[in-house]
Amino acid sequence: MGIIDWSIVGIYALIVIGIGVMASRKQNNTNEYFRGGRQLPWWAIGFSIIATSFSAASLLGGPGQGYGHGFLYLQLQLGDLIGYGLVIALFLPFFVNLNLTTAYEYLEQRFDAKTRSLGSLCFLLFVIARLGALLYGASLVVSTVTGIPLYPAIALVGVISILYTVTGGITAVVWTDVLQFAMIFVGLGAGIWAAVSGVDGGFGTLLQAAGEADKLKMFNLSWDPASIYSLPTALFAYGILAFAVAGTNQQSVQRYVSCSDLPSARKAILFGWFSGFLGMAATLLLGVILFGFYSLNGGLSEEIAGDKILPYFIVNQVPVGASGFLVAAIFAAAMSSIDSALHSLATCMTVDFYDRYFLREENESKSLRVAQLLIMIWGILGILSAFYVASTGKDLLPFLVTYTTIFLGPLLGIFLMGVLLPRVNANGAFYGTVTAVIFMIIASEAGWLTFPGIWRSAITAPIAVILGSGISLFGSIPPPRSIQGLTLWTQISGNNQPMSRPGLEE
Repeated sequence: MGIIDWSIVGIYALIVIGIGVMASRKQNNTNEYFRGGRQLPWWAIGFSIIATSFSAASLLGGPGQGYGHGFLYLQLQLGDLIGYGLVIALFLPFFVNLNLTTAYEYLEQRFDAKTRSLGSLCFLLFVIARLGALLYGASLVVSTVTGIPLYPAIALVGVISILYTVTGGITAVVWTDVLQFAMIFVGLGAGIWAAVSGVDGGFGTLLQAAGEADKLKMFNLSWDPASIYSLPTALFAYGILAFAVAGTNQQSVQRYVSCSDLPSARKAILFGWFSGFLGMAATLLLGVILFGFYSLNGGLSEEIAGDKILPYFIVNQVPVGASGFLVAAIFAAAMSSIDSALHSLATCMTVDFYDRYFLREENESKSLRVAQLLIMIWGILGILSAFYVASTGKDLLPFLVTYTTIFLGPLLGIFLMGVLLPRVNANGAFYGTVTAVIFMIIASEAGWLTFPGIWRSAITAPIAVILGSGISLFGSIPPPRSIQGLTLWTQISGNNQPMSRPGLEE
């Protein structure tokens, strides 16, 4: 990378920090800090929804997928659409109309405080496990592409993410996500331009070479439960996983509740899906183009595969200027996931634990300071976690695949019990979910789980629902205040105003 490239990256980093500083001028209460005063435009929130899940691994993995399997990975976007559609139909009205800050406040209104804490804890364990891996993976890529040593790269990505997240709150996170997602497209465009301009015949020649190798195929209708390249698996298994992530993950829910009203939240979700579809299609297209490029230029060695393909292309083929945009895009993809993880962690810990159990009287300034402190603490812990992974060389991916789905599946089960099953009571929801989590952890350790990992949420969520429903049959019928306005059936019947619950204020 030359001076021009580093200048592009530096200017981008300064703009991101500047957004955080500008947003901080309005952050004088928790409603502004956690939800942007519900004044953020729906289209910006839509970009933020998809940018949150579009990590550096996505930006590097997409071209690797396109290079190896063409456009088949795009089928997963149909699963995403199913997941988002279920969120809109089942969960979104409760999140927005109940004026929540975290998704897990609903669980207290529908069940009780211990169930709310359980839901929030499942989410926290999911994000905490993911944070160190996100930071390490992003920094490893940045180090490879730029030549910066790994440890300084970890510190650089981590510190910049902490700075604008802690200063600007959700407003800074959303607007930087918009910038970051735009930068991702600029970087992808620079990569495609570099490949197209590097061969005679340009774009058409590259597509022809890819088509001759069957890289333009978009659908695989065969039934293969273990393959993400099978359309039925993408629709059913990944669709339920997407439902769990989009419907119970505070990183997503925090965007929905930052919308001004329910129609805006619906538009934000659908726009987010459409943006994600375009983003994934663009990364796969770059991979397909790179396949055509290298097939016409002698091919790649076996060591250069998957996530290594784009960094190799940047280092060896991309001209000055375009390299800067691509590296800035990698920074953008990394920080758009890390900032969301940090802010959602702080939101849940502040609202679901500190404000709920430790704050004796309402104090906006104190809660705001606690949230900012938590962002800094978890940011530093994330950096230290990434340092540890870098020193040991351990691979966190198997851990993440196994245990994050163990928590997300039962978490989806709690919300399904609350929304769909009025007979389920607080003890049934709580102990059914705890039992499901314990069972899945034991089953994973003992090797009893033989089904593919992508199906885990689709299996663990029904287990939690069945256990919770069964336990509830031995307990009392939930009181009307736990049902009215808090289940789908009371929404449909028009009896959708939740009754007051004095216990929530105690």
